[in-house]
Amino acid sequence: MPPSHRSKEVGEVLAAVVRLSRSLANPRSTLFGSTVLTRTQMDVLFLLAHAQGAPTPGQLAARLHVTPGAITQIVDQLRERDLVERFASDQDGRLRLVRLTGSARSQVEAFESAVVERAAPWFETLTDDALTDLAGLLAQVKGS
Repeated sequence: MPPSHRSKEVGEVLAAVVRLSRSLANPRSTLFGSTVLTRTQMDVLFLLAHAQGAPTPGQLAARLHVTPGAITQIVDQLRERDLVERFASDQDGRLRLVRLTGSARSQVEAFESAVVERAAPWFETLTDDALTDLAGLLAQVKGS
């Protein structure tokens, strides 16, 4: 049975995402100098940089589809490098929250700015409205 039009379109979107992700990963610039971080550690840092408020380790685990134990280990490793801090919630002292340290936040923001600047030419053919639409559409895509 031939693939449906929708299946073909999903395939085209995925191919474009793979091309973009390879281009982003190609120039390997280090975020924190000589500090080597795993992909999941980097994901935690970027989630924290874009979080509305400070999440709990459980929320991070759910968002990254890893176990709470794995997040605890990752957060501990990032704390040892002074990249994140854990603190008690003001509303419920039993809850532990995680946030970037001030210096880590500055480094993540600088890294992201450089990536956006490097990637901007890829989107030159899109109008401002089309770019806004694309960002909105991608935000609607649900991960597993």
